Parts: sequence; C-alpha cells; structure tokens
Amino acid sequence: MKKINILFILLTLIGCSGVTNVYDRVFVKKEVFCPNLNTPYGTGELIVSSIENDNNSYVGFRGLKKTCFLDHDEIQMNILVNIRSIRKNSLNDDLIPIKISLVSTDKNDKEYDRDDLELKLFLKAGNEIVERESSMYVVIPKNGKSYIGMFKN
Repeated sequence: MKKINILFILLTLIGCSGVTNVYDRVFVKKEVFCPNLNTPYGTGELIVSSIENDNNSYVGFRGLKKTCFLDHDEIQMNILVNIRSIRKNSLNDDLIPIKISLVSTDKNDKEYDRDDLELKLFLKAGNEIVERESSMYVVIPKNGKSYIGMFKN
C-alpha cells in the first residue's frame, strides 16, 4: 500500500512539472510572422490575350493570405493567392493562360525553393469579372527572401 501511495505522489508531481507540454513542442509547429513577399516589377498585373477568342483581359492579384510556421532554421510559408480577371467583351466562354511563380532565395539571392502554378483561367460567358483562389507553398531559409509573380503562359 505504501508503494502505491509513493507512486501516486510521484505521478502527481510529474504531472505538475513543466514537462507536460512535450506533444506541442514536438508535433505542433510554431506559427511566426511571415517575411515580406515581394513582387518584381511588371509581374503583379498583366494584360493577357485569351486562347479561343483573342480578347484582352486584365489579370492581377486581388489578395494574398499568408501563414508561416517555423521549422528549425526554415520558415514554411503557405499562401492563398486570389487573382482577378476583368474583361470588356464577355459574350463567349474563354480561357486565359497564366503562370504564377512563388520563389524563395537564400541570403545570396540564389533560388532555394519554388512553387509554380500554371492555370488556364476559365471565363464564363456573361461575366466581366472572374476571381480564383489557389494555394501555394514554399520553404524560406534563414535570412532568405520570397517573391511572387504572374507571367503569360
């Protein structure tokens, strides 16, 4: 009976110690502030000709939602990219080919990680404004930078 009481007291003391949060320290990543996301000149918005009807459309970033987690000396950046297309002639269905690139570089400006998203943005007849959300992911090294840009595909 005495051994059981001592064991119970030891388990109680261990439960009250600072070691109780082992799961969170091992399996749950720490959310941190995201580094700045830069857009090189001329890649934030485009005028693109559609594939089927050769109509010009304006395509640009509508918004970015960033979430970052620390993993040793690297930052894992998850981005939700919202792009918007505006066109004048909306009589027919159409497709706009674009490519979005998310790139991270190290402190020497050498490419570290990349996520490319190639889209054929569908424009439904009758809609002058079309928006689309897509998720992207990149790993940024310590003291690194990140860039996002849109290109004609």
